[in-house]
Amino acid sequence: MTQVYLVTGGAGFIGGNFILGLMDRGNTKVINLDALTYAGNMDTLAKSLNSTPNKQKI
Repeated sequence: MTQVYLVTGGAGFIGGNFILGLMDRGNTKVINLDALTYAGNMDTLAKSLNSTPNKQKI
């Protein structure tokens, strides 16, 4: 069974690394909700998202 996680602030330093850790577990779906303000940086997740076939960025 696939685990689904909703992470708020996932484009920040801590949230981004938390998401990367979840993705390493396998069989997970991560929904990242971030306002992309001063601390949000999608580059934190870019390398991982580019190598994930089932990614979706909204």
